[in-house]
Amino acid sequence: MNALNPRHASLYDRVQVFRFDEEGTTYTFADRLASENGWSPAYARRVIGEYRRFAFLAAAAGHPVSPSDAVDQAWHLHLVYTRSYWDEFCGRTLGIKLHHEPSRGGRGRAGEVRRLVRLHAGQLPQVAQQRTPVRHLARA
Repeated sequence: MNALNPRHASLYDRVQVFRFDEEGTTYTFADRLASENGWSPAYARRVIGEYRRFAFLAAAAGHPVSPSDAVDQAWHLHLVYTRSYWDEFCGRTLGIKLHHEPSRGGRGRAGEVRRLVRLHAGQLPQVAQQRTPVRHLARA
């Protein structure tokens, strides 16, 4: 497995330590994600981990990436936290403006997602193959 280059390694580390909640928050981002989607807290935490991986790939891959539905729910919620998302996550952590573009849907959507998954695995195998994607995880 190939090692991350120094720029990607630094980005990956920043994404992994990003804090979604301010100090002292009692109703956390993970709590809200679980509540709004009918998920267990453990499943919501796993989705957040996959959201981190998705965001890293989006910033590092050099081509469009497509999240699973569960990761998209985390992304939608994070967009509600505008300062956290735009200033901290995009501005300071990712170093890019990661805009949410809606899918055009249709028959080609599933094939496009499969193509992007293969492309991710080929470009950044140590991250893309790190864990089972959320779309393959059973809800806890």
